[in-house]
Amino acid sequence: MNTEKHRLDFFKSAFIRAPLWLVLFAVTGCVEQEQKVIPQDRLTVEYSVDQGEILIGDPVELIVTAYYPTNGTLALPEIGREKDVVLLSRDWTDVPREDGVKQSETRYSITSFRLGEHVVSTGTISCVVGDKVFSTNFPNVNLTVNTALDADASSELSDIQPVHKLPGRIPVWGWVIPGAVLIAFLIGLITSKLWKNRETLIPSAPPIPPHVIAFQALESLKNKGLLEKDECNPFYTELSLILRTYLDGRFRLNATDETTEEIVEDLSHSPELNMDQQAILRDFMTQADMVKFAKGHPDRSTMESAFTTTKAFVQETKLEVES
Repeated sequence: MNTEKHRLDFFKSAFIRAPLWLVLFAVTGCVEQEQKVIPQDRLTVEYSVDQGEILIGDPVELIVTAYYPTNGTLALPEIGREKDVVLLSRDWTDVPREDGVKQSETRYSITSFRLGEHVVSTGTISCVVGDKVFSTNFPNVNLTVNTALDADASSELSDIQPVHKLPGRIPVWGWVIPGAVLIAFLIGLITSKLWKNRETLIPSAPPIPPHVIAFQALESLKNKGLLEKDECNPFYTELSLILRTYLDGRFRLNATDETTEEIVEDLSHSPELNMDQQAILRDFMTQADMVKFAKGHPDRSTMESAFTTTKAFVQETKLEVES
């Protein structure tokens, strides 16, 4: 009887001395966590960032998770803005689900080389489902970039060091005379070469106009047979490069290195493009971005229309050269 009593007292004492987390685990540990319900007919975006305040050049991992209908096509804006926001790498994966929702997880590795506070992106995330387009703003992620210098570091310049006398110099005439002789020799040598080759000098050919280069590249793309093979991604990649190269030469842009948003913004102020031409350019580049980055796959008629539209845009905007 006493043994049973001592045993019961021991278990009561152990339960009282047990940590609170152990008691809570014993009570709630077996309760299944309720699964979050995601709407099946719209675009839902979540994000996480491992740090919002960095030193110059420190990497930051940003994860953007999108939930959308299984028959939808997702498009995310490009990230990168000179030294303010630098994209180091980008990767995305599709996470399998059983609730009829498609989940895409995009991981960005970014940094910044400019002090201050910077917004990562002001673009939009969109999802195309048939004739419907769902869109939402890119997550409001700010990066605060601090200096790596100590707080007590001085910004003042050091005093000028005292002047040290150089060893004895060569007299002025010692280098003026040899220099004059060398210059005279070089002038005579160059003059002799030019005189001997005076009849063989051929004027350089004028540069090829941008629209001629574009037409030649379009003809080469057509002959590759990418349309017939239904190779959508390489077709749009090369067609987009042809158009960007033409914009470089025709409008003096850096289009091959700029994002779609930056190109459209630059050309929206150009008096050489009307509103219809600006809209054609914006629609094509958006469609090309969806194919390259969102794995879209338009049909052949859409691809042929993109080719014809690009060729017509070059024809309408080419700079006429006077003969």
